[in-house]
Amino acid sequence: MTAQTEAKISSEELKYDFGTITEENGPASHIFTIKNEGNAPLVITRVTASCGCTMPEWTKAPIEAGKTGEVKITYDPTGRPGPFVKTVSIYSNGKKGAYMLAIKGNVVPKRPKPAIIYPYAIGPLKMDTKKLLYSSIRPDEALGKKILITNSGEKAISVQLKKYPDYFTIQANPSTLQPGANGEITILLNAQEVKKLGRISVNIPLAILPEGEKKGEEGSIHISANVIDDFSKISAVEKANAPVITLSSDWINFSSLKGKGGKVSQTFDITNNGRSTLYIRSITCDNERVDIGGGKKEIKPGNTTTIKVTIRPKEIKSKLEEVINIISNDPTNPVRLIKITAKQ
Repeated sequence: MTAQTEAKISSEELKYDFGTITEENGPASHIFTIKNEGNAPLVITRVTASCGCTMPEWTKAPIEAGKTGEVKITYDPTGRPGPFVKTVSIYSNGKKGAYMLAIKGNVVPKRPKPAIIYPYAIGPLKMDTKKLLYSSIRPDEALGKKILITNSGEKAISVQLKKYPDYFTIQANPSTLQPGANGEITILLNAQEVKKLGRISVNIPLAILPEGEKKGEEGSIHISANVIDDFSKISAVEKANAPVITLSSDWINFSSLKGKGGKVSQTFDITNNGRSTLYIRSITCDNERVDIGGGKKEIKPGNTTTIKVTIRPKEIKSKLEEVINIISNDPTNPVRLIKITAKQ
């Protein structure tokens, strides 16, 4: 009987850790050695990355049996401070489906001038921001962000993190800041652990305790994220037959609330102008003064659902400017925004 002839892709190294790299130094690269352990030429047809920040290059010529080729992965850290984990999928005649590689590391950000980067405070702790947004993250991604901090007080302070969801890994580095010292709070979101699609919005409590004192200041940082469907592998045909979300308006203006009591409401419509069912993953507003209700979560092609937005005028002291976040399975526009305004 004649032995079966086939290629077989392999690599001794499946994950590479860049360690700490700097945003200032630009892209970093690593070459994975790919071996053909089969008895027929190995042909790599395409290589795709989980993010546009990751650029693959690979050996285009067939790799003979027992020989090796290369897959070069370049990561661009520009504008992406903090920890990162990225995957690369290799498609070839040497494996059914994708052969997976991964890179990870931590990006040290460029530091702006200290005089203008710490507008927020919890006691003596100054921060460059108190709100972080992951504008879109897929369920298979883990992405990091950072908050820059400094101690503006005359005593060393301890930065203590209170309880937060398991899908976050949060650290203050260093956990004790000397007077005038700078540091950072690193936040890694593992979307796989969220276990749902749609928007998440979380307040993370912090306690700032000056050295030698039993009581300190308490505050919080706000983190929100839009966990979207993984559209990276859909074909052109699937995209052409996908749902298409259409909003009746991208602005809800309650105008003047003067003299109004109880509740006031307005509505907007969501229409599916695509060819398959539109699934609404979430419709939310991070402001608790805005209530959102009604509507269907599944909208068939050609159908429309109506969403009701309600506010209570007594809770609006001067004006309201917020955003409604709509997350769906429309691959072209998975995140849609509607602005809300009101004033007394």
